[in-house]
Amino acid sequence: MDRKFVFVLGATLAASVVYANPAVSSITGGSSFGIYYGGSTGDVVGFRFTANADFFVTDLGVHIDTDGLQSSHMVGIWRDSDQALMASALVDPGTATTLGDWMYQSISPVQLSSGASYTAGAMYTATDSDSYVSNPTTVVTDPWITLTASVYPSAGSLGFVYPSLTNAGARGRHGPNFIVAAVPEPTTLIALGLGGMALARRRRAKR
Repeated sequence: MDRKFVFVLGATLAASVVYANPAVSSITGGSSFGIYYGGSTGDVVGFRFTANADFFVTDLGVHIDTDGLQSSHMVGIWRDSDQALMASALVDPGTATTLGDWMYQSISPVQLSSGASYTAGAMYTATDSDSYVSNPTTVVTDPWITLTASVYPSAGSLGFVYPSLTNAGARGRHGPNFIVAAVPEPTTLIALGLGGMALARRRRAKR
């Protein structure tokens, strides 16, 4: 395949994301906690949500408290129907990108499905010096998700596992976050790709 075509098509696909926002853009109030149960192995806390559209998750993030992010944290998204881990990342303050009150680590995009229920969780230990915000007064979310519950693990020191217990109707435990993104329909990508191919062919013809 011609290298110019690869470049044109690759650039087209790289620019194909047409919408990207934090799932949770801001929170106010609430109480800060360093860990749910205690212990050095860690507890996963977060929030359950319903996807209101098909979208991709491109980055996973963790909340920054007043002293900044002191330690790395595992963050994940699980599908509630079978507790399958859909996406995960170690958010490292040395390499993550800051956006608002969260730091994000990029991942290979993962698609979530409209109408399905998912859980976002971040792991905290008794020794990491960071904290999450529980049950904030206000939460501003992207319209593509609806928060349904706060989540926490069934016992202490389970490590990075699906947090199976909930507080129904609560506003979430906000350590984890993620970026929601959309791409054009496949037919649009095909059209863009064919356009790139035609452009490359025209350039070859002018040699």
